[in-house]
Amino acid sequence: MADHERESPAQSTAERREIIRTERSLLARLGLAVRLADFMAILMVLATFFSAYSTWRTALVTSKIFAVADRPFIGVQEITFRGTDTQIPTLLVNFKNFGSIPALDTIVGVHAVIDGKPLRPSPGAMSEIDAGIVSPNVPHYFYVYLPPDKYQAVVAGKTNLQVHVTVLYKGPAHGTQLCYFERFAYDFRMNLFMASGGNDKCGTEVF
Repeated sequence: MADHERESPAQSTAERREIIRTERSLLARLGLAVRLADFMAILMVLATFFSAYSTWRTALVTSKIFAVADRPFIGVQEITFRGTDTQIPTLLVNFKNFGSIPALDTIVGVHAVIDGKPLRPSPGAMSEIDAGIVSPNVPHYFYVYLPPDKYQAVVAGKTNLQVHVTVLYKGPAHGTQLCYFERFAYDFRMNLFMASGGNDKCGTEVF
């Protein structure tokens, strides 16, 4: 074989080094492509997660808005005295549904509390009623009869009168029990019943 056809050791080493550099370059590019693909996959997973979270939050907010907008809201509009010049002075509790849909399975309880002690209902009178369906924006009434001497002491400011009103009812979600409880204190100087605390967290044994 001619000398110029023979491969020198230096040429062989240089070619191997070039091949190695080429292979390393290809491997580096391949590794970069793999890392980029992994990064894009992670981004897609994160995008899917945030999209699902956003959908869940939107559904939750929509559900809460619906629950507030499309439900009954029962409360007391006014409490007054009636029949004060008779032998049966009466507390008249005007309650109504301030919501946009009827309240169902409504139970109303009203108790007069004098000097911290509940007043026993008069014979034949009730302290709770089953009001059934309470339509929106229609006045409903509950009567509590007071002994004449108790009434005179209350309006003279000699004794303290509170009225406790509790309402249990349901809305469109029949399994959900809704509640309204509020205390009203009588101010003899203004002849008015003023709100004196309450909540919407009643249990089932509120009467």
